[in-house]
Amino acid sequence: MKKNTARNSEQKFAYYMDLLSHDVLNNNQAVLGYLELILAAGGVDKTTRKYAQKAVSHIRTSTILVDNVKRLMVTREMDSSELKPTNLIVALNSAEREVVRMFPDRKVVVKIPSKISEMLVVGDGAASDLVLNLLVSMVRLDPSEAITLEFKLSEVSVRGKDWLQLTLEDPTAHMPKMAKDMPIEDAYQEDSSIAVKMVGILYCKMMAGLLGGGFEVRELNNKAEPKGAVFVTTLLKAGEP
Repeated sequence: MKKNTARNSEQKFAYYMDLLSHDVLNNNQAVLGYLELILAAGGVDKTTRKYAQKAVSHIRTSTILVDNVKRLMVTREMDSSELKPTNLIVALNSAEREVVRMFPDRKVVVKIPSKISEMLVVGDGAASDLVLNLLVSMVRLDPSEAITLEFKLSEVSVRGKDWLQLTLEDPTAHMPKMAKDMPIEDAYQEDSSIAVKMVGILYCKMMAGLLGGGFEVRELNNKAEPKGAVFVTTLLKAGEP
């Protein structure tokens, strides 16, 4: 009886979230459309353009947060056998274009390994979303106007399984101390204003876990200021689709 009640409650929550996210996404799209009209209009002064660009970034980030909740709910219900292989290189290139578009008021450069054309991982569309969230989360930790992010790929074998480690580095990111000193979930109770900047990091950790992998945050250089940040995501390699 209790199990059925819990299942019904979860179904109602999922239904409510679907309705809410649909409404939020529609409103975001409408606002984004108006902002893009402003930016495309002639004679817009520099200050107005700057604030409109910042608003575009916030709207697009909000849209990603809503999509993340939906993606987590869907992926949680999927069996590992249902997760189709994803070409991580294609996902990286797509995420690079998207993050540049999301932050028009900043110069974001993303370095991607150029000698690899294909690297399949278990993850379906969730892996692509994960890559984009890695970039967005790192940009949100970096106050610089010009940001250079670098992806590195390496293969590891553990207990007979082949894994891919995707490392994202940013030498000018300001990583909150709590991000490395405590579980990310606990950061919300420590300081919610800082924790808000880390919501994307929490998503990456949760999604990597759902895909059977792992996620780690650490400083890039403990001898410099800023110390920079490193995200290390481990995903299971996949065979041919």
